[in-house]
Amino acid sequence: MTAVLPERIAQARELQGLTKTDIASALGVSPAAVAQWESGVKTPTAENLAALARIVRFPIAAFQRAQPVGFSQPGPVSFRGRSDAKTRRANMRAEQLAKLVAEAYVWLGERVAMPKPNLPEVDGEEVTPEEAARACRRAWNLGDRPILKLGELLESQGIIVARATFSGEQLDAFSCMVSGRPFIFLGSDKEDRARSRFDAAHELGHLVRHQHYTERHLSDSEDHKQLEQEANAFASAFLMPAETFGREVFDTTLNGFLRLKERWGVSVQAMVFRSFQLGLIDEHRKTELFRQMSAKGWRKARGEPLDEFVPEVNNSVGRRGVELLTHNRIVQLWEIPSEVPFPEEVLHAAFGIEGAEYELPLPPNVVLLSSASDKSG
Repeated sequence: MTAVLPERIAQARELQGLTKTDIASALGVSPAAVAQWESGVKTPTAENLAALARIVRFPIAAFQRAQPVGFSQPGPVSFRGRSDAKTRRANMRAEQLAKLVAEAYVWLGERVAMPKPNLPEVDGEEVTPEEAARACRRAWNLGDRPILKLGELLESQGIIVARATFSGEQLDAFSCMVSGRPFIFLGSDKEDRARSRFDAAHELGHLVRHQHYTERHLSDSEDHKQLEQEANAFASAFLMPAETFGREVFDTTLNGFLRLKERWGVSVQAMVFRSFQLGLIDEHRKTELFRQMSAKGWRKARGEPLDEFVPEVNNSVGRRGVELLTHNRIVQLWEIPSEVPFPEEVLHAAFGIEGAEYELPLPPNVVLLSSASDKSG
């Protein structure tokens, strides 16, 4: 049997958000034994490896797959709070998902050409989020108009946009750099288009302003709070430029903001806060509008009306790359799980393809025969 890589055992466990004790209990071994597998001191038996693969839903071939040559570990992932165990576990899952999706893109990038990363260098501390957002728009020749096709824009600048399920976790989105490639992961289970667009712009703010930060910068709660505020301010300015958005806000009632929702692709809450930032409304008016939204239930998840008219954040680079390979018969769809033997959730996040689509198709000359009971009748 091909050697099992210790780091893959730890990766598979962390991808599922499990502890060594969780694994040990499920397998009937000691936590020390699991620690020895992950450190490479000992190797699990074939029986334990098969059981482990079932528990963590990790193909056995993935335990034996070496990382690509030159593959670098991700920088700080997600820029989320690290204070409690549940959040740390969510960040741990996010980091392993990012690594595996990035590896899948290394495989794809060896076979198809993808846009080169084009992140503007505007991460100096003296640069305000407002200035950084303007600089990003200038670098990408966007002007000050609304951005409707946000996902397509990000992908055209070499940023991989992936979808993942974060149900039950304190994550809406996260971002990181892996081997020089920026990644943004958005929750596929939120079903809130305006929120998803703001999340994407928020993570872009982290990539543009904070990509050179280290874990040390993120471990302090006050530093983390400041980084989140900066990313929110960047997203607000990037999606709603002061010059053009400000000129269109003349009716500061909830209905007035609702009329702007489809055009700008952001929530009423975001527009109210942006209007306050720009001095279009005062503190009293902002508080009153938020009170009205709370009374209407708009501040709850998916509570605002007209979200179905907000453009979605589409991601297509991974799927289109795979379609290009299959169309040119370089690889068949059903061969990808053996070429990239990662869990189904990873392949779905990377390429947007459901597991059933990878199944080997029946040859055209295989047909269903009538059952014996049909014949006897």
